[in-house]
Amino acid sequence: MYERKTPLTIDCGLHLTKEVLNGKWKPAILRAISMDVKRPSEILRLFPGATRRVLNVQLKELEGHGMVTKKTYPQMPPKVEYSLTEIGYSLMPIIEAMNQWGDANRSFLETVIKQTPKINETSKSTCLIYKRMKMAHEIG
Repeated sequence: MYERKTPLTIDCGLHLTKEVLNGKWKPAILRAISMDVKRPSEILRLFPGATRRVLNVQLKELEGHGMVTKKTYPQMPPKVEYSLTEIGYSLMPIIEAMNQWGDANRSFLETVIKQTPKINETSKSTCLIYKRMKMAHEIG
């Protein structure tokens, strides 16, 4: 189990929010769950760059922070579904604002980020999946 090496600073709201959203996939996981993607296997398919272990760790952290609830169905094989809590839903405007800010500043950000080594292009496919999901959600 991971043990924090430096003490957690929670003296302001920004630090608290960062602690909850800190993780490569957490905002995307929350957004997927808000769009009715409930099963871990479905979430994993949305993010080809994520490993099952990382996804499970981040889901567990989100559950520990009270952002999602986990429901396990007593069947074989076990079925697990996640859903947002009320406070988890309250994060969605922040996550949507982050997405809109990124889209609005895309050309500048892509230019400066591409100058940094180790850029991973897989997140573009995730954004396309979200756009398709959002359109389907709005239509249905």
